[in-house]
Amino acid sequence: MDVRSNYSRLAAIKQTGDNDQVWQEFYTKDIVRRISGLDPLVGRDACRRQVQDFLDGLKAPQTIEQLTLAFDDEKKVSVIEFDQSFSHKTWGEIAQRIMMVQRWREDQIYDETIYVMPRYHD
Repeated sequence: MDVRSNYSRLAAIKQTGDNDQVWQEFYTKDIVRRISGLDPLVGRDACRRQVQDFLDGLKAPQTIEQLTLAFDDEKKVSVIEFDQSFSHKTWGEIAQRIMMVQRWREDQIYDETIYVMPRYHD
């Protein structure tokens, strides 16, 4: 399956709120996830826990505005850019731009780099 189709399936399942299915179906067990400013995470369970901790800390639903989607089937890469705003119990009010670079192998993400840039306007 091509990268765009895989990403579309991932996004559709994510919309249902079934994050466990997303992690099981679309991330390898040995995923390496790098988020700017943080130590890399290795393994699906560690990444899933980090995301769940973030979601558990939200004080209200986050807002996300997708800006860019790009796919390279030859190199098996997807690039997603979006603006995100949220209110969090630990970090307070946050407005940021996220750029995600996902590398795919056998229809699963095995490497994900997430660049986080603050937004100072809104």
